[in-house]
Amino acid sequence: MEENKAIKNYTEWINAKGIDPNMRQYLMNMISRPDEIESCFSEELDFGTAGMRATMGAGSARMNIYTVATAAYAMGEVLVEQHEGKDVKIVISYDSRNNSREFAEAAAVASCAAGVKVLFSDRLRPVPMLSYAIRNFAADGGIMITASHNPKEYNGFKSYRADGAQMIDEETEAIKSRIRAAVDGIEILASSESFEELVKSGEITYFGREIDDSYNAMIMDSFNSSSVSRRARASLRIVYSPLNGSGREPVRRALRELGYEKVYAVNEQDRPNGDFPSLRVPNPEYDDTYDLAKKYAEMSIADIIIVTDPDSDRLGVSVYDEGEYKRLSGNQIGAILLEYLLSESKKLGRLHENGYAVTSIVSTHLARAICARYGVKLYETLTGIKNISDQIRLHSDEGAERFLFAFEESNGYMLNQAVRDKDGVMAAIAIAEIATLSKANGVTLIDQLESLHKLYGYAAESSISIDGAGVGESFMEHLRELGGKLGEPGTELGVLDIKNYTDYMPESNVILYELNGLDWIAFRPSGTEPKFKIYFGFYGTESAAESRLARISRAVVAEVNKYKEN
Repeated sequence: MEENKAIKNYTEWINAKGIDPNMRQYLMNMISRPDEIESCFSEELDFGTAGMRATMGAGSARMNIYTVATAAYAMGEVLVEQHEGKDVKIVISYDSRNNSREFAEAAAVASCAAGVKVLFSDRLRPVPMLSYAIRNFAADGGIMITASHNPKEYNGFKSYRADGAQMIDEETEAIKSRIRAAVDGIEILASSESFEELVKSGEITYFGREIDDSYNAMIMDSFNSSSVSRRARASLRIVYSPLNGSGREPVRRALRELGYEKVYAVNEQDRPNGDFPSLRVPNPEYDDTYDLAKKYAEMSIADIIIVTDPDSDRLGVSVYDEGEYKRLSGNQIGAILLEYLLSESKKLGRLHENGYAVTSIVSTHLARAICARYGVKLYETLTGIKNISDQIRLHSDEGAERFLFAFEESNGYMLNQAVRDKDGVMAAIAIAEIATLSKANGVTLIDQLESLHKLYGYAAESSISIDGAGVGESFMEHLRELGGKLGEPGTELGVLDIKNYTDYMPESNVILYELNGLDWIAFRPSGTEPKFKIYFGFYGTESAAESRLARISRAVVAEVNKYKEN
């Protein structure tokens, strides 16, 4: 059945009028490779809650100009229908990945074919600037071509709404329902004017420096009045790597204008390069991402290493402490940033009485303690930056509360509601500010983290992925049947005093166990593979928290394995 579908899709593509001659030749050569036909054509590339993301190549299941055009056209149709009688415009940007510019142009052409005007980035720009530009231009939506931190073989398509946030499920479902077959993209591009012709006619308009300047001015407004002096900034030694991505220009500009004079490049990773030649994967969450940066840091005697991923929506940090560079986790960075922003606001008399922060339910529960100390509300929402952004819409756009900060454990941070997506650029500047203050006081960010632990308790946090048949949705149903219990009475898990069991919206497929104090365990299955992720958070003294983490995580894994065996 699946093979027939693959052959049907393959035949439609190879016979489609207007297909690029080079791609048609590639498809013709594919006839001797039936496994590749099956892989590339057995399904249509799914438009999910975060848009599309897949390996690049020919076929309906791959990222290419035709699958991109199909999605962009469907999105354009939805926006035109929603804004009947009004001129619709969107903003399109792209990162440093191979084919990103080509895919962005295909998206622009298809959008115009659907009746949408396009504001097109004149060069690569990161996710936070795309989100900022949508709001700045009062656009009706946006498209970002990026696969974020995925391996080099991948690319992706992120869809945005008018407030600069990623589209919510209801909106992406409307787009998905309009996507009939990826072969439509071939017809759309073949029957449309070229990108260059649409630029000449004014249907596509370039934007550039005006957004660079406005976005940078927003950052300057945020930090120029801080208690950090330019003299102190000039003393901090930073190694910064954009990981061959789009963060180089905005990060370096902001650091330079704030007075950071000692910023050193990782030469092999400083320029855009979609092959990411010195990196296994351009992901700030992996230890080996910092290997080359550490060598440059040692040569320059750097205080701190800062990295942003290819689309600059994530921040990674490594700190020199006791003779070595230590990577901070996403949760640790989030806690340090939250404490700094709240304490700095209080010091300057700017801590709004209706201020609030936002985290995901699988992020550190230290955020609860920090917010409580400063009298700030904390909203916890489902995993995904779109859900965090939706909290800003509810409480700030439609309410009277003041947004202060948001973060996810996966190294994503939001510091200004002018940007409704993760902003690795602004987060990089904020962490440099904290490192500067720390150095002026003779301490490091590691010391700052230890100070947080003294104030709020030590955080032993971890996550693991379970692979293999017999897990995923079936195990989630098993957990729901247990009704809040884990394990048998008398076992390691059975003796836990579970104070509250919360099933966060079954359609989100997340189960969270809240244990004693701030302790918690969460389960979230993969939507594409037979595996799921388990998150742990235990708090208190270091020895006690680490002991509970080791003991309980072993017991949870044992419970999973027992289920798989049965």
